[in-house]
Amino acid sequence: MFFDENGILDLDGMVCESPSFKKILEDGLVTEEELKEQSDKIIGILHDMEKQYCEEELRAIKNLLVETSVLYAAYQQFSIQSNR
Repeated sequence: MFFDENGILDLDGMVCESPSFKKILEDGLVTEEELKEQSDKIIGILHDMEKQYCEEELRAIKNLLVETSVLYAAYQQFSIQSNR
């Protein structure tokens, strides 16, 4: 589910295969409306998860979200540094 056949966590591949990502990029432009829709979708999923999972599971999910966001931000910073 999380790793490919080689044991690699291919987040980029998962994102590219996501129907949400494909829909957002189908015209080659990302609009404020599309960002808002995606943000609302995430908020809805998180509210659903709060109802479905116990505190311990929610802490693990929160930690994963935070650490994934740290990785994304670090990649962005690295990319900016590399282009200097």
